[in-house]
Amino acid sequence: MYIDLKELKTITLLYVEDDEMTKIQTVSVFEKIFKNIYTASNGEEGLELFKEHKDSIDAIIADLNLPKMTGLKMAEKIHKISQSIPIIFTTAYTDEDILLKAISLNIDSYITKPIKIKDLTESILKYVKIYREKQNLYDTTKALASEMKTTRKDYDQLKDKLDFLEKKIDFYRFLSEQFIAYIKLDNFGIIQNISSEFINIYKYDKADLVGRPISTISNNSSNIQRMMLEVLKKKEAIGFEERFITKDKEELIFHNIIYPLYENENNYASGYIIYQSLQR
Repeated sequence: MYIDLKELKTITLLYVEDDEMTKIQTVSVFEKIFKNIYTASNGEEGLELFKEHKDSIDAIIADLNLPKMTGLKMAEKIHKISQSIPIIFTTAYTDEDILLKAISLNIDSYITKPIKIKDLTESILKYVKIYREKQNLYDTTKALASEMKTTRKDYDQLKDKLDFLEKKIDFYRFLSEQFIAYIKLDNFGIIQNISSEFINIYKYDKADLVGRPISTISNNSSNIQRMMLEVLKKKEAIGFEERFITKDKEELIFHNIIYPLYENENNYASGYIIYQSLQR
């Protein structure tokens, strides 16, 4: 296996060993290879060091047979804090029950004593790479989830605003429908819709006028058609006064404001709406 020395220099280890001579000898080599080494002499101390430095530790090397807390018990507690941190055991014996227990705890590897630094280094590098890939994936997923959460929050806020605006528009539409007289025309001056207030003033039913030309209620439809062309040229509302005829043949003078309607994507007017205010 190719060993990337530069990558080894980015790795921080927690090394737990109760044999002082073994620990001194191993650490003297580790310090030349790895970025940083935290050392402990028993399982309890190893657990506390991991809790204190868990954000910087990339892998744990521990003896199976530790005082105060065994290596297995320490690994079990550490995995409750970080399930994916690599743990490699060093052991002077190969007790099958202990090794099976280590496997059940998802221990990454074990190295028999006396330790061969090359074998141990290869194992550390292998499992740290896997651990970092998992962490990168986790961090990326977490960031995306956070971004999605933020986006969702922004979306919900925008939706609330939109709902409010839609309610506001519905309210204004209700007001205009109930209290403002208007006529909606198509491009040819055919009546498409009329408001409730229009009906109150003109005394027509909607069915009497929808689908009929504007000339049905005006003796000067040519002037209205001229206003339709004029509003298209200016692309803005135009005000004008004109006489209109009610169902009872009464002629009333209205101040009118005509708007072009753009209800499609081709930028062509799809019709017109005329708002009317009765001149007293």
